[in-house]
Amino acid sequence: METLHNTRNCNYRRFLHKKLKHGKISGKFYKFLCRNFPYRLTARSVSTLVGEVIHGRITEEKAIFILQKDDNELRRQKEMMQSNWECKKKISKTTTPYTKSLKNKYE
Repeated sequence: METLHNTRNCNYRRFLHKKLKHGKISGKFYKFLCRNFPYRLTARSVSTLVGEVIHGRITEEKAIFILQKDDNELRRQKEMMQSNWECKKKISKTTTPYTKSLKNKYE
């Protein structure tokens, strides 16, 4: 899924990116989280599993498996993404960019 968030405007992604760079989590786990949870990375199930992975209580593969089984949160994230796309399409159809030239104004 595409996302509007990145490491500049999302503190939790910044936190995860630092953990990735320090070797606490793998790139595969980071990519999975960012792609499958584009809106709410701080959902309780996600944040608790990330904490357990960082502290070494469970493996990343097991955490990915547990998060994939959580259908409610994944479905909610997909619905939010779909509604965001629909709103963007509606907005782009109704609004037009300002295209009036400034030449006539000053002449």
